[in-house]
Amino acid sequence: MDTKINFFRIGLFVSAISFLLIVAIFWLGKYGLEDKKYDTYYIYFDESVSGLNIGSSIKYKGFDVGVVKNIKINPYNSEQIEVEIQIQKGTPLKEDNYAILGNLGITGLKYVELKGGSNDAKSLEENEYGIKIINSKKSALSNLVDSTEDITKELTILLHSFRDVLNEDNLKNFSILLENSQKSMANIEKFSDYLVKNQNNIDELLLGMKNFATIGSSSFISVKTSADNFKALTTKMKEDFDKGTFDIKGMAQDSIDNLEIVLKNLDNTLNQTQDLMKNLNESPSDLIFKQKTIKYGPGEKDENSK
Repeated sequence: MDTKINFFRIGLFVSAISFLLIVAIFWLGKYGLEDKKYDTYYIYFDESVSGLNIGSSIKYKGFDVGVVKNIKINPYNSEQIEVEIQIQKGTPLKEDNYAILGNLGITGLKYVELKGGSNDAKSLEENEYGIKIINSKKSALSNLVDSTEDITKELTILLHSFRDVLNEDNLKNFSILLENSQKSMANIEKFSDYLVKNQNNIDELLLGMKNFATIGSSSFISVKTSADNFKALTTKMKEDFDKGTFDIKGMAQDSIDNLEIVLKNLDNTLNQTQDLMKNLNESPSDLIFKQKTIKYGPGEKDENSK
């Protein structure tokens, strides 16, 4: 009977058992029992997740409830970051829960913080693809950075516009405008001084214009009244003419007779004027020094001849 022990077989057996035991421990540790302690959720961020790493904490109302399991770019949307997280079983996540990125002091590291979650909201359920998605919002720091970027863009645009406005040509035009404005102000100042010095004359002028306007207004009223009367008279005459009320021939004869008398008087006047002008032309001094001989009546005598 062979009593020798085959150490080689024993060693091979022990090694195989040890290897299988180690594999079983790793498998159970990573995929087995631990999966039963956590639920998997997904978060899609529209901002940079710089500082967030696999294994970073998931905080909810101040304490850790899970860890980040995986981070990658959303294969269906390159502008989003897909973050796979594991949350402890029994954590009551609701539909109004949302996730933001928090900062761990000044280290630059980040964590995921869950907010919201009212009692009246429904529990978060799997979608049609069998996954649970937690909504995300931008953190206050990201909003501040975005606002700063927007303000910086607005300031840049404003500076460019300001630079365009203050180009060389506009500066020259602005200088000319200022110079003209100074001249205009000097002229206005001179004009003001003139007005002050001639205030009395201006008052008198305005008073005269006021009186003239009053008189003119009265004259205009009189003219208008005369025109109205004349219009009424001509209208009445036209109506009478149309009716045959006037004796045109008789009126014309009377007018002709009156006109002859006027012409005769005018002719006499012209003759007398011509004689006067003739005498003045021959002896202009007679106009001043010539004395008319006075014809005295019976019993009258010249007192100066004594």
